[in-house]
Amino acid sequence: MKPLVWMLAGVLGAAGGPAAGETDDAKRVFALVSPAVVTLRTEDGAGAAEGQGSGVVVAPERVVTNCHVIENAPVIRVFVGERGLPATWLRRNAVQDLCLLQVDGLGVAPARLRQGLAPGVGEPVFAVGNPLGFGLAVSAGLVAAAEQTQPYPYLVSTAPQSPGSSGGGLFDREGRLVGVTRAILGTGQNLNMAMSAAGVAALVAGGDAPPAPLQIPAPERPWLAEADALVRSESWAALEAHARAWTLAQPGSAPGQSALGQALLRQQRLPEAEAALRAALQSDPFSFWAWTQLAQVLYARGEAAAAEASLAKADAIHPANSETAVRRAEWLRGQKRLEEARPQAREAVRRSPGWISAWRLLGLIEDEMGLPRDAARALAAAARLGDVDGAARSRLAELYAQSGKVEEASRLSAGAEGGSREQARTQLVLGYGELKRGRLGPAEEAMRKAVALAPDLADGWSGLGVVLMRLGRTAESEAAADKAVVLAPKNADMLANRAGARMELNKLPEAIEDARNATGLDPKAVHGWRILSVAYLKAGKPREAAMAFQRLDGLGEMSVDDLVSWAEAMLGSGNPDQALAILRRAEAADPKSLRLCLTTARVLGAKGDAAGALAYEERALEIDPVSVLAWSGKGYALMKLGRLTEAIEPLETAVRLDPNMANAWINLGEAQLRNRNLGRAIQALEKALTLSPTAQDARYYLAQAYLAARMPQKARESALRLLERQPGAVPVMTLVVLSHLMENNIQAAADAYLPLRARSPEAARQLRERAIASGVAAARSWPE
Repeated sequence: MKPLVWMLAGVLGAAGGPAAGETDDAKRVFALVSPAVVTLRTEDGAGAAEGQGSGVVVAPERVVTNCHVIENAPVIRVFVGERGLPATWLRRNAVQDLCLLQVDGLGVAPARLRQGLAPGVGEPVFAVGNPLGFGLAVSAGLVAAAEQTQPYPYLVSTAPQSPGSSGGGLFDREGRLVGVTRAILGTGQNLNMAMSAAGVAALVAGGDAPPAPLQIPAPERPWLAEADALVRSESWAALEAHARAWTLAQPGSAPGQSALGQALLRQQRLPEAEAALRAALQSDPFSFWAWTQLAQVLYARGEAAAAEASLAKADAIHPANSETAVRRAEWLRGQKRLEEARPQAREAVRRSPGWISAWRLLGLIEDEMGLPRDAARALAAAARLGDVDGAARSRLAELYAQSGKVEEASRLSAGAEGGSREQARTQLVLGYGELKRGRLGPAEEAMRKAVALAPDLADGWSGLGVVLMRLGRTAESEAAADKAVVLAPKNADMLANRAGARMELNKLPEAIEDARNATGLDPKAVHGWRILSVAYLKAGKPREAAMAFQRLDGLGEMSVDDLVSWAEAMLGSGNPDQALAILRRAEAADPKSLRLCLTTARVLGAKGDAAGALAYEERALEIDPVSVLAWSGKGYALMKLGRLTEAIEPLETAVRLDPNMANAWINLGEAQLRNRNLGRAIQALEKALTLSPTAQDARYYLAQAYLAARMPQKARESALRLLERQPGAVPVMTLVVLSHLMENNIQAAADAYLPLRARSPEAARQLRERAIASGVAAARSWPE
């Protein structure tokens, strides 16, 4: 680490620089003492830097520093130049914030301590340390007041200090250590504190032992996951015991109180359940599950109006959750108000198309309304999703029998068949027939019968894998496909099926290998090329994906989704014009494809056609009014068109529909920032960072918002975190300088200006001119 010597005279005003004698003294003192001044770095257990400060060698292999520099640090490292050595905390004087370190192998001559009287008022002193981590530096000043003795001996000087100076040395003209720099006195005008050399000498002679190492607590018990498992198994007594232990460990936990309320409700202990749920809502008035469970308690007690009011509260918190629609449908069904219950049940399955209970409820309501075909369709959907409710399956079998579907009825009611390999192939044919008709539950059952009858039938395992994939059970699908490939390793279709399962499990290298092998075995394997194309796209290889899609297109088997994916690959390859041409083909085939509209909007946005992008986002919303991506994209397009006020409403709609979509919060924050709604911009961007802590655009907009709100310290904190990930980012470095200028901390601004100038002379020049034009006279001394 090459030292940087900055000559700063703390008592000089804006009228001019340091006198020649003072500069010579500073150079001479720095040359004398800098070998005994070291840099300290604290690290976490993985070796990542956490903090930085300074220290002074005061005895062989002994370094003194401020305790606040090293406390709670798992690892302390002392640097002499570029050489870093591990240090051990030897002892401390906590009252004076002085700590002594043992550094084996240091090999540096100690600094001389000044004996006798402390420096007098007006005596020149020189602070040497590593401010801001730029390297060793010296600053000059005077002793501003006689040595203070209460509550402990310390000096007050005008020698400038900065973060990172803590623990450095304060020296007299003879190079003798008179104190250890500790802090800037914020209420003074450039007055800085240093602990007197007498305290250093006393610490070298003896002191208190360091505190015990910080003990990292054990991981928190997964209370919520354990509660969810008990709910799924309907173990209500066990859930009650679990929830009571949870609330004992975390007395203010709203989820814990909600779980307790649910357990008590299921055990029909309604007063206790209500008390637990109201306690949950006292802790968190926005707990969706507490409001829905409370609604059930109130309804069970005959308080229908209060129950509906609780559901309304839940709807306001999470309008896209299907739980409230299911509860209303159940209540209306119980009141025989079937015409009103059916729309609620249909709304529930619209919101949660994979929820078995919602489909079952819809089927039962439609059955009671005398709509057998609709009822069978809903109950079959529940069965395909894996419904094991015996009564619902029996009723479905009856409905099939009544409609003349004897085969389906017997399948539901009969037991498994025994038989030969031929019977297995028959089941395989039936399974593919059910799959073709979209009947996934019957398809799975037939495929399982096939492999039970003939475990060595590769086609049976492959068919089972295909059905499981359609059901979204990808891990099981891969396991079935593995068995098929083992039995038939040269079958292109089976390799392609396994590639599809592996792609869904995000095992992209394995998926690509399988798909390439499939297309190698059969160059006309449509499924193999399709999987290979999409796997390349997911793996971040858009050029390879585009080439694979081109081969698929040559086989004449491109669906609308294939065309849209191909367009995404072309966009990722930097070919937006070709992407748009492909999307025109997809639009001609299906102009109402939601994915088509969203992707076309992205491509037009990339081409700078914000108006065109807006038109497609609005088309997407006509197709799906609750598409979060479309609302977010619409807001972003309006923002790019400069229609900032209009942009905010769709972006707010997006975050209401999906409060966990970080990109929508980022877009909303940017729009609020550009619209000068700084408080709302900050709220949105902070929310985005809680959802996606590594979102650099969110952190940059947040720093801008803080600066615009005249919160320079917060702006600088965000900017410095950005610089940790993007060292040398010129706009961010500029923000740091501006934050210091806003605080009128001219020296800190100058210190931050130097690395900016080294990185981008033009940006530094513009910033310097802005500072001078704004009345910062000291900026004239900054190098051009």
